[in-house]
Amino acid sequence: MEIYIHLLAVIPSLVLGAMNLALEKGTLTHKRIGKTWAVLMLVTAISSLFITPTGSFTWLHLFSILVIVCIPVGVISIRKGNIKRHTHCMAGAYIGTVISAYFAVVTPGRFIYGIFN
Repeated sequence: MEIYIHLLAVIPSLVLGAMNLALEKGTLTHKRIGKTWAVLMLVTAISSLFITPTGSFTWLHLFSILVIVCIPVGVISIRKGNIKRHTHCMAGAYIGTVISAYFAVVTPGRFIYGIFN
């Protein structure tokens, strides 16, 4: 069940994150997509902690911790007007998710690997 929750959150977060990176910053659309993306990212990261295909945590779970830290820091930063920190946190969380998704797809034994191969 955890894998399905994870996939239902991560797939739209990958799309919304890419859209927000491409959009003009600070607009109402950017803010709305960003809020939705942030929630999806936290669901993605938290749900991933319950997915242990080897029976224990893997190095990919480090990206979950990155996201769980970066999303709140990024939100707090933008509310305080720290655009630079906000940008670094959100971009880092997105890039980490893209890297994790890539390795999940190309690593034998993982659920998503079986779907694509």
